[in-house]
Amino acid sequence: MTLARTDISIDVTSALPSGATSEPVSIAATVVWDPDRLSPRPRVHVAIPGGTYHRRYWDLRPPGRAGYSQAEWTAGRGDVFVACDYLGGGDSSRPADGDFMTLEVCADAAHHVVRHLRDGIARGTLVGGLPALSGSPVVGLGQSLGGFITMMQEGKYRDFDAVAIFGASPLVIANIPQHRRLEGLSTEERRRAIMEDNARTAGVSELPVYHGAPRANFAGIFHVPDVAHDLLEYDEAECDTLISRVSGTDGMTPGISQALAAQITVPVFLAFGEIDVSADPHLEPSGYPAANDITLVVVPDMAHMHNFADTRALLWERFGGWLSAVVDGAGTLNATRS
Repeated sequence: MTLARTDISIDVTSALPSGATSEPVSIAATVVWDPDRLSPRPRVHVAIPGGTYHRRYWDLRPPGRAGYSQAEWTAGRGDVFVACDYLGGGDSSRPADGDFMTLEVCADAAHHVVRHLRDGIARGTLVGGLPALSGSPVVGLGQSLGGFITMMQEGKYRDFDAVAIFGASPLVIANIPQHRRLEGLSTEERRRAIMEDNARTAGVSELPVYHGAPRANFAGIFHVPDVAHDLLEYDEAECDTLISRVSGTDGMTPGISQALAAQITVPVFLAFGEIDVSADPHLEPSGYPAANDITLVVVPDMAHMHNFADTRALLWERFGGWLSAVVDGAGTLNATRS
């Protein structure tokens, strides 16, 4: 395999609310493809990771282990994979005041990224060595917080030919450690409660503008109980990043993405581990009433951070087969997009 990886930075300042920040803001991404296996009409996967996770989540390369990179697996099948940080995460800009970074603003920035990617891919100017690709389907992938961003982005902008939502629910978020129930609280009380709870899971008394989350505080939900110690060390060393306190609070707010998820009309692939954040995975399709195709997969022996699980290939194979059916095999798919 002659894998190519190229890091890029995309300026998204113009996509932000007027007056949000005086600093230029960019989002970092990595484009992964295999020049020797690139399909004539490859699918372009645009993937956003979960909160406090670097875009490396999609391209895991733990020492002494192989077969953990979804990006590499995808490129080996002829597609292009673009792993993107979310606004304020990973190697992206973190302006001093990040409190403008609501999930919808993150979706606005992600939309700007996709416009840049589509233009560069069509022209052959995105990265050196990647030829111009005319008419390639673009598929949105979002894990956890990235799932909320992707569903809001698609509902608002119709950026994708299909979307995959991994470990995220437009209905309600369950099983988060140290988080209280929020029924009966006003909007302001709910936001304050979530920020207080997020501070506990972040291991601090009060949330700073950007914060992380010790992986040990999410034991039993991020990974299966018997996950190997070296994988936990790799996760903390290579994948841990910061998140805006407002983005994180939005990501814990029940139903915040529901209105925009309900606007999605393209095919939707929903995936959860058997240990995950859905109260009931079999109710999740009801969050996408306008979608023209919905597939739900619950993967055994898998926790919330799917790509660390021993059963990750089961998910990738199911997802790849689904894409072949709904993207490659659907001649009228683009007619569903407006």
